[in-house]
Amino acid sequence: MPSSTSVPSASLSTTPALPDRTLWLMAIVCGVCVANICYNQPLLGDFAAYFHATAGEVGWVAMASQAGYGLGLLFFLPLGDIMERRRLVLTLICICACMLAATAAAPTLPLLILGNLLIGATAMGAQILIPLAVEMSPSTAQGRTVGVMMTGVLGGVLLARTLAGFVGDHFGWRAMFGLAAVMMVVLASLLRGVMPHRPPEFALSYGRLMRSLWEVLKTQPRLWRPALVGALSFATFTAFWTSLAFLMKDNFHLGSTETGLFGIVGLVGALAAPYAGKFADRFGAVTTVSIALVVIFAAFGIMFMWVTIPMLIVGVLLMDVGVQTVQVAEQGRVLSLIPQARSRLNTLYMVSRFVGGALGSLVGAFAWTHGQWPAVCGATLGLTAFAMIIHIVGQHYESPVAAAQQATG
Repeated sequence: MPSSTSVPSASLSTTPALPDRTLWLMAIVCGVCVANICYNQPLLGDFAAYFHATAGEVGWVAMASQAGYGLGLLFFLPLGDIMERRRLVLTLICICACMLAATAAAPTLPLLILGNLLIGATAMGAQILIPLAVEMSPSTAQGRTVGVMMTGVLGGVLLARTLAGFVGDHFGWRAMFGLAAVMMVVLASLLRGVMPHRPPEFALSYGRLMRSLWEVLKTQPRLWRPALVGALSFATFTAFWTSLAFLMKDNFHLGSTETGLFGIVGLVGALAAPYAGKFADRFGAVTTVSIALVVIFAAFGIMFMWVTIPMLIVGVLLMDVGVQTVQVAEQGRVLSLIPQARSRLNTLYMVSRFVGGALGSLVGAFAWTHGQWPAVCGATLGLTAFAMIIHIVGQHYESPVAAAQQATG
């Protein structure tokens, strides 16, 4: 490993314990931050009506928030290795609040798309908090820690849709972005008193830090398979949510409120996250991810064969549990590769995941435009099958790589 990724062992041995109360509070903070990239999904039908646009055109709004999140992860998340993280998180929250307020006043669809891109880029404070929580946890509980933090993340992701659907139907889509801006300001004030100060462990320039991302990527081939599998599984998730608003409107004549209520259904996936982490701690990430991918495939198979509200509920339950389990297991495994470079590892993993999410949003909108719900399910089943292939084939490649790295120390 390059010297830029090494730290004195003493700095790792003095890591303080993380109380459960603080852990869960940080998880809630994560959820509120990441919710900002999801408010637009149940409102896509409202955007289409307001701007007289097609499903494919407003699909770029959902894609922009996912792509923006990926850009934020790439350019801001590595700063967690060289900056004091409390200050970094609070700064990003305040900037995100400004972007939300500006987007609430967007007069045209292109500016709405741009606003969502910038919201996504500044809403990634959660991904700075996750490595911090892992760093503050004992090695035997790191799977559980990731699970708890991801409970907050997925809870925010799913409840964001419920809230946005309700606010959009009763007060309009602009009100949702204004409300989100207020919530971020309140969040910043609360976070100041609870987030611990964690000074950086490296003295690197930003340019050197960004170059070290490539060094980490080259020297850690065991990162590649989890990154690809995570990206493909998340692509199925965003393809579903991008097209759900149109399915509810065209097939069931239901609006944003009903679409957003599916977020409550998906909370089961959020609640399952700590158990997924414990399962991965006990049985290993490989077995956990294998089971999760089968669950995702089954979810879309059910929703393809039976397009009814009850079967959609079952499908959403299975999909969210599967996608969340893949995320917890793979992220926990990735963050253990180089403990002293967790922010950069998290950057590479999460950028790939949200690139997958952005592409999934476009796939969902494109599939709906050209073949509606059957095409959406066909695309998601194909993405899941591809993830299964990479997961299986990747194991044969990773085993000799891991053995070689252990042999060379």
